[in-house]
Amino acid sequence: MRALCPLAFSFAVSCAGAPVATSLQLDWHDRPTGSAASLRGLAAVDAHTAIVSGSNGAVLRTDDGGATWRDISPPECANCDFRDVEALSKDELVLMVAGQPARVYRSVDGGANWRLAHEDPRPEAFFDALAFHGCRGVLFGDPLHGAFALLRSDDGGTSWAPTDALPPARDGEAAFAASGTCLVAAGDGAFVLATGGAGSRLIRFTVDGSRRETALPLAEGASARGAFSVAVSGEQLCVVGGDYQNPLDGAGTAAWSADGGATFHSADALGYRSAVQWLDDRTLLAVGSHGASVSDDGGATWRAFGGVGFHALAVADDGAVWACGSDGRVAQLLVAR
Repeated sequence: MRALCPLAFSFAVSCAGAPVATSLQLDWHDRPTGSAASLRGLAAVDAHTAIVSGSNGAVLRTDDGGATWRDISPPECANCDFRDVEALSKDELVLMVAGQPARVYRSVDGGANWRLAHEDPRPEAFFDALAFHGCRGVLFGDPLHGAFALLRSDDGGTSWAPTDALPPARDGEAAFAASGTCLVAAGDGAFVLATGGAGSRLIRFTVDGSRRETALPLAEGASARGAFSVAVSGEQLCVVGGDYQNPLDGAGTAAWSADGGATFHSADALGYRSAVQWLDDRTLLAVGSHGASVSDDGGATWRAFGGVGFHALAVADDGAVWACGSDGRVAQLLVAR
């Protein structure tokens, strides 16, 4: 594949220093892992370092841009489904098992060793996502007895305690452990959660108890439908989802807001999408099992990008974009003019 410019140079800068939109050519660069796992957890540290996780106990790490990968999975976890992984630094990692055993692991040496930080032994427990503001984090899970599972950590995931910062769950409402991005940290210290199932809503909350709820104009009314991922850039928000059982149906697959999430407008992301990320202040990339889409106007309109599907998507601090999906698939996004 031809060499392309890294994402950090995805827009031009005028003499005044303001970004000027350009016509970009996006391309995936495969980073083969040698794994057959379905990968849904993804932590992008930078262009060189990323951690992916998924089914059959798979946890893989690269420190050379994906040229090689090494197994860093915790011991005795061959049956674990690791749906989310967060990198607080290159060495501090927090890893989540979705279903049984519903667990959280933590490593302080880049995955060489792991410690069990939390476990919920109830057979119906199911975790969906982790998110962190520095050392403060939250762990979200599907509702039990009408209440969402929400735990907080103030020590980088070393210990966890229940919190009632979320409203009661509605009948048939849950979230999707599809990419680890139904829950994200917003820039103001709050967390943002997108739900689905019988109804879709966005909940912006703090662990101290303040919150705001907004209905989302996304597909809903069934357990396979709803909001799967949310991305926040200042007052701009975008939510994607749809119906994973009908992945080519574009109805109810995206919604965008320019007022901090107070109001949302519906959009067509051209199919079911399980993850979305901002590439710059106007450009969004969304991926799903059957393809990807790009928006150049904050989520209002979308165009198809490539024919390859992914489950999860992450942008590193240096602008590097990573994606992972079924059959151990991992790629980096490269950009050219």
